[in-house]
Amino acid sequence: MKINTLLIPLLAFILFSCKEKKEPVKNEISASSVTDTLASEQPAEMPDTTNTKKIESKSFQESKMEADTLTADFHFDKFPSASYKFTKKAKLDFSRDKNFYDFRTRIREAYASRTPDFASYYITVIFGCGTSCIMGMMMDVRDGKIYGLPLGEETSCLFADDRAIFDLDSRLFIASICRESNEAENVYYNAFVWNEQKKVFEKVDEKDFK
Repeated sequence: MKINTLLIPLLAFILFSCKEKKEPVKNEISASSVTDTLASEQPAEMPDTTNTKKIESKSFQESKMEADTLTADFHFDKFPSASYKFTKKAKLDFSRDKNFYDFRTRIREAYASRTPDFASYYITVIFGCGTSCIMGMMMDVRDGKIYGLPLGEETSCLFADDRAIFDLDSRLFIASICRESNEAENVYYNAFVWNEQKKVFEKVDEKDFK
């Protein structure tokens, strides 16, 4: 009886000791599990985008080359503008058309920061006016007068290969190169020639500048 009384506390002590020894093992497994979980949650390695960027850059260059090919054979030299050495700009004059005053900020910024880029005397400013639409003006550096460019809804198209093509030494202004659809093979042109004497743009046929 006395032996049983001694054995019971001894067995309880042994069981308690085993439990204490097992607990660190459990913690060790938990720590390992956390490490594995963290490792599995690490973001995947970012793919190398170097080749992708090269491809995108190449595509951009190819697109530019295609646009250059479209415009390379335009005969801007058939409509030369007078030789002019640009030295200074006259003060802007909004009196010719009061509607231009609504765009005074764009006009003033372009006029102040640029030099002539069309038909010898004119600084152009072109901006968006809606879906597939652009509009613009040109400012004469000699007297500051402002004229509208042949852009806007009348010369816009949904499928445009290029728009607003012009040259410093020419009076030819190609407003748009259009297609009837993306799949259409043929293109048509909205092109004009600036009449310096009359101060107007006059429509010109494709055969005259191609």
